[in-house]
Amino acid sequence: MSAAPASSGLHVPWAALVLAWLLAGCGDAPDPMRYRLAHSGDHWDVASGVPIVDDLRELYPELFEVILDPGSTHDPDLRAVRDDLEGEPVDRRNYDALHAVAVAYFELNYRANAEPGGATYLADSFRAAKLVAVPWRAYGRVEDGGLRDAILDFFEDAGSGEKLGTAATAPRLGPIVASLEAKETGDPLRRARIRQLSQRLTGPPPEADP
Repeated sequence: MSAAPASSGLHVPWAALVLAWLLAGCGDAPDPMRYRLAHSGDHWDVASGVPIVDDLRELYPELFEVILDPGSTHDPDLRAVRDDLEGEPVDRRNYDALHAVAVAYFELNYRANAEPGGATYLADSFRAAKLVAVPWRAYGRVEDGGLRDAILDFFEDAGSGEKLGTAATAPRLGPIVASLEAKETGDPLRRARIRQLSQRLTGPPPEADP
C-alpha cells in the first residue's frame, strides 16, 4: 500500500489524492450539511471527491497535530471538536466537527489494527474509543434530526468494513449504537434504523479487509 507523503501522516495512496483533486472541479459542490465520508472507498482523506483533511486541520490544529503523528501516544484534547459537534443552532460547524472525529477515528483505528501489539497499539485503541464517545454523547444532547442522521451515518460507515481496519472492530460498535435507541424518543423510523444497525453490527463480522 502506497502511503501519502510523510508530511500528511495519513495512510492514503498519492495517486488517489491527485484524482480527487481533478474530480473536485467537476459537478456541483457537495452538501456540507451531511455526513460525506460514506462510500469513499477504503480511505478517509476525501469526502465526496473533495480532499477535506487540510480544512479540518485548520479548524482543529491541536487535535490533528496529535492524530497525524504516528509515534504519538498522547491523548488529544477533544473539547473543541466536542463543543462544535454539540453546538446549537446546528450549522456547518457541527458537521465539520463530525468529520474531524471520523477522520481521526479511522486513522487511529487503522493504525491499531495494522500492527496489533505494536508500540502504540493500546494508545491508538483507547484513543479511537474516546473519539467514538464524542458523537455518541452529541446524539443525546442535540435533537436536530439531520445531525442525528449524520451521526448514525458515521457509525454505519465505521461498521461497514469498507475502510481499512474497520472490519475487525465493527462488532464492538454494536452495543454503542444500540444504546442510542434510548436517546431517540422523537422519531420511530430513526429508532428502527438504530435497532437494525446495531443488530447488523453485532452479527457476523463484515468480510475482512484485504
